[in-house]
Amino acid sequence: MTDHTHTARQTVQLAIKASPEQVWSALTDAAITPAYYLGFAAEFDLTPGAAYRYTAGGGDVITGNVVSVEPGRSLTTTFNGLWDPAVAELPESTVTFRIFEPFMPMPGVTFLSLTHDDLPLGSEVAAHLEIGWVTILSGLKTLLETGAPIFVPS
Repeated sequence: MTDHTHTARQTVQLAIKASPEQVWSALTDAAITPAYYLGFAAEFDLTPGAAYRYTAGGGDVITGNVVSVEPGRSLTTTFNGLWDPAVAELPESTVTFRIFEPFMPMPGVTFLSLTHDDLPLGSEVAAHLEIGWVTILSGLKTLLETGAPIFVPS
């Protein structure tokens, strides 16, 4: 069990004009993830304990294991970033995506929450991950709402 008094938590939440099913597919489908996840393709076996990875350019950029799954509602994984040596030095952390309906009726709107736990307190490298998550989730929102990626790599 992790001692959360010595770790940091990052949380990003947003409303998306899409169905919960569309948001879930965007999170877990390798055919969709590269369009918003910085070109990274997800490879998931959505079985607790199973390994998962994101790949780009023929190599792993994120690896970990599935911790828990509620299909269409939540996904918790361990997280090991490999795209940069400084990120690779961070200890393994935990990422949880939650998909939920708004508290007041908002037909056609789904809420998505991401929580990244177990990051080292005071780490500048870990702090930069939050900007990465904002970029990725903004890209997911833009893709689902407009059908187009937020940016196209040059």
